[in-house]
Amino acid sequence: MAEQVKLLGVGGRLGGAVIVPSSKSIAQRAVLLGMVAHGRTRLKHLRDGEDVRSAVGIAAGTGPASDAALPTVLELQGTPPGAGNGQAQRWAVGESGTLARCATALAAFGLDPGGATEIHPRGSLLTRRSPALMRALESAGACIDELGAQGGWPLRVKSLQPPEEVLLENPSSSQEVSALLQALAAWPDPRLLRVRGVIPSEPYVHLTISVLNEFGAEVRWEPVSLEESLFHIYGPLHAPAQTLVIEPDASAAAVALAAGCLSRGEARVEGLGLESSQGDIRVVEYLKAFGCQAQEKQVAGQASLWACGVPTRGVDLNLSGEPDLAPVLVPLAAAAAKAGHGSRIRGLGTLDSKESPRLAGLVQGLEACGFEVRAGASELVLDPGWNPVAGPILDAHGDHRMFFAWTLLGWVVPGLRIRGREHVAKSWPDFLTDFASAGAEWVQS
Repeated sequence: MAEQVKLLGVGGRLGGAVIVPSSKSIAQRAVLLGMVAHGRTRLKHLRDGEDVRSAVGIAAGTGPASDAALPTVLELQGTPPGAGNGQAQRWAVGESGTLARCATALAAFGLDPGGATEIHPRGSLLTRRSPALMRALESAGACIDELGAQGGWPLRVKSLQPPEEVLLENPSSSQEVSALLQALAAWPDPRLLRVRGVIPSEPYVHLTISVLNEFGAEVRWEPVSLEESLFHIYGPLHAPAQTLVIEPDASAAAVALAAGCLSRGEARVEGLGLESSQGDIRVVEYLKAFGCQAQEKQVAGQASLWACGVPTRGVDLNLSGEPDLAPVLVPLAAAAAKAGHGSRIRGLGTLDSKESPRLAGLVQGLEACGFEVRAGASELVLDPGWNPVAGPILDAHGDHRMFFAWTLLGWVVPGLRIRGREHVAKSWPDFLTDFASAGAEWVQS
């Protein structure tokens, strides 16, 4: 067992191994696939966060997950389409866009034809939309009724056997592609998903295909042009023969590694290597772009990621494949700006459709702390220099990743105070303990 990270004093340096939650993205996909796969699926190292609890609650048929600890090994007996999983159901998806989209597609295509499923969100998800996915499902014959006054979720979805070909046009999120791939793979006959338009955050589609492979499905991705892809899907799904161990979360690892650098210490995340299918593993490459040291190391025979060293130069990065890394990398850009180096971060066009308008929030937060920053529709430019502001207070605005971002910025901006610590429960419930001596002060909302 790795020694847990050490934090020394307010604004102290990190040193040692940070134990981050397991991958939320892999866990949510695996839980939903397990509920419609042939056989019994065993999942180990599920992360203890609200998004995964919601997925487990759907699979177990218990509604919103309780506060009880998740089991060390979760076992799911699958019910494939045609095996009696067509009764009326009510699924609570919490505030997870991934879960909402994947559950909606699964309710339409992955259950017994004729059943009806209500999908209920909460929080910011009540105002978010997925028009491309809804058009794809309805064009394929699914009946979707909006239950709320604002459109979007909550929804009632009636299931049917999907056609041989489904068309998705102009996706606004990779989650729409992933949702359809998972639902179509539940059936034994080959299916074709045709995607017209650029797929945002493509690495997450590769992640979905990797998890589908674990369940015995084959997906062949055929690029037709820069703006059209064919996905040839060969099901059905079968529970993995061995227990599926969920690896550490690359997004959380990115926070830990960045904290090691900004705190002038070091951080190590064990059990995660550069061969991971998680796109956010590219944080290692991006840290090196800032002049930090970052690499994969072998520790006790297993891959680990390690980082140290403060930023020594600015960057020009394109995060179109990993936009969720922006809240992690912007504090590094702020540290570089403070040292006289400007940065440009591109590929951020999807950030404002997340739990909060992240691009706008990052700009406002940096300006409140005395940085010169500009933003376009999909990029952020941070000029060199810094004009200190006394006692700035930043709000996470209901967004766990923005709270992580401001915590990292606390090592750059002395006296920073942050509101919104309750939102870490969505993905990293132990964050407040793991980073109890971080550079910023957490205040009540």
